[in-house]
Amino acid sequence: MPNRLLRRALPAALLAAVLAALLRSQTSAAPATPSAQTKPDGTARQTAHPWTGSPYGPGNDFESVDRARLLRIKQVMDDMGIKPGSSVADIGAGGGWFTLLAARRVGPQGRVYAEEILPKYTRFIQKRAQREGLKNVRTILGSTTNPRLPLNTLDAVMILNAYHEFEQPLAMLRHVSASMKHGARLAFIERDDDELRREALDAIAKTGRPKHRVDEKPDGNEFTDDHRLALPIVEREAAAVGFVKLKSYRLGEDNYTLIVEKK
Repeated sequence: MPNRLLRRALPAALLAAVLAALLRSQTSAAPATPSAQTKPDGTARQTAHPWTGSPYGPGNDFESVDRARLLRIKQVMDDMGIKPGSSVADIGAGGGWFTLLAARRVGPQGRVYAEEILPKYTRFIQKRAQREGLKNVRTILGSTTNPRLPLNTLDAVMILNAYHEFEQPLAMLRHVSASMKHGARLAFIERDDDELRREALDAIAKTGRPKHRVDEKPDGNEFTDDHRLALPIVEREAAAVGFVKLKSYRLGEDNYTLIVEKK
């Protein structure tokens, strides 16, 4: 409708509202998806949507009888320095698979904090630990930017296939560091492949920043799309927060671990 006709047909206040709406529709660009924006903590890459399904994972993947072998979890815990009496955190604990393994290793003199952002998972872990007689497990309901762990307490921290889902990775890592003792170790377990690593390194070399996406090759599966993260990106972000790399190595299939230390 031409502006002159609008002025004749509508009261002044209503006319102003209609014109404002028309202007917005003509000039406003579609906003970037939240996962592709630079985040408040300075992260300039995509992050995946957190898992909100069964505590056992899609198809019971989180509880697979072969998972411990696939992830070489005993070696990873050895390299994290987890031993009887240790204080450990499992961030993004899901159904508590790693929480219970760590609780058995640290024994009654140790403690494991199972952190999650959804109450249904913390409740699940509480009941699971009670059923299995593990009194050294404490659950913590964190937020998407702060795991709310006790300060200067932890000897080791595990982030198992969850770091790619952190809404603000650098903000979370800063809080994680504050919860760790000096000399404590943090282990990431994530998934990537050689091509994803090359893409990450090329993007960083050319622009100084990683690509926005977690994974450039979506597979059409809602459970696995964008749920891989190249090792060079994790190394870069851990270093930005002050962690020192100790080692990284391949696990089974396309999984890897990165172990860093707080100095």
